Amino acid sequence: MLRMAVGQSDDVDVQTAVQEAIAQCRAQLSGVQPSAGIFFCAIDSWQPGLIDLVRVAFPGVDIIGASSAAEVSSVGGYLEDSVALALFASGGTVTTGVGLATQLDADLGGNVRAAVDAALAGRSPSDVRLCIVLADPAYAQRAAEALNPMLPEALVVGGGAGRNDLGLTGSTYQFCNDRIETNAAAILVVAGDIAVSSAVGTGWTVLGPSGVITAADHGVIGEINGRPAIEFLRGYIDVSAGSAPGNPLAVRDAGSEDWYLRVLLAADPAGALLIAGGVTVGATVQLTTTNPQQMLVATAEAVAEARARFPKNADPTAALIFSCAVRKTMLGSRSGHEVAAARAGLPESLPIAGMYCMGEIAPAGSAGNSHYLNETFVTVLLGE
Repeated sequence: MLRMAVGQSDDVDVQTAVQEAIAQCRAQLSGVQPSAGIFFCAIDSWQPGLIDLVRVAFPGVDIIGASSAAEVSSVGGYLEDSVALALFASGGTVTTGVGLATQLDADLGGNVRAAVDAALAGRSPSDVRLCIVLADPAYAQRAAEALNPMLPEALVVGGGAGRNDLGLTGSTYQFCNDRIETNAAAILVVAGDIAVSSAVGTGWTVLGPSGVITAADHGVIGEINGRPAIEFLRGYIDVSAGSAPGNPLAVRDAGSEDWYLRVLLAADPAGALLIAGGVTVGATVQLTTTNPQQMLVATAEAVAEARARFPKNADPTAALIFSCAVRKTMLGSRSGHEVAAARAGLPESLPIAGMYCMGEIAPAGSAGNSHYLNETFVTVLLGE
């Protein structure tokens, strides 16, 4: 039986907050020893030794985690400047493992492979049903793309580690047991007889004409329809002086029916658009718009879709949420409504944990490999 216990606290003393989260998890576990867990921590609350407190409280537990833009759980709801802890207890045929890929700027593929091998610990890659990855946002897309073929039967989900601002610079943290890194990706795999499902929602609607990307590199759209990409936006928005988080581009890769979003960060002097993540030449793009109500409706729809996709012969025992720091910013004082909308669509007793990310990782549609997403709400259900 796979079960998840969750704890969360925003006590001003972060060590006290961790101890409160530990106590909440211990009460839910009722003496059962967890095998693995995830630790989400506001970047301003982070200090060395926090994960040690968890591993002392639960000897032998493996922990991954990341700094976050905000934290969520079924215990505390939506909180900023808090810590949230999710612990997994499993038995029978269900097993877990963790790994940490470091120095992603040097040898991303090789270091992700080493992390996967450490997490598998002799298990077959085909036995893994779920892989949770929390990565440096600069490398989250490429880490997800590396993981897809390495774990062909797994649902790969997670996101880019968060911080308090939406800028392009600034460190984030990734954790794995006693290791704390930047420029890294922490992974947790769950193997065996488990059921999983996921769904995504955005709330953005397209407007204006569509175009085709004719020149691009990672983080840059050079041309749309054979012209400098900035010309595609003229008459709608101006990104020459800064970002336009409320109007991301919807992107559909050639041969795919699924759309995903790319945040418009700025334009360079040559008229190329700087974006969060990569796109492919030949993809179709269209400008989008939204409002807070549409975003919250999309959140509820994502939860409903994840429930509809969950195997009919199984029951969910836990839910994970990965939402975008841009969504938090756009919702403002209504940020907590997003978690409330998600909880309203799930059983009241179902434990929930998650974070607000700098980019999310999940399949963009009902099937296929996982993508690096922007401005998206991701729901993950797991159980037996």
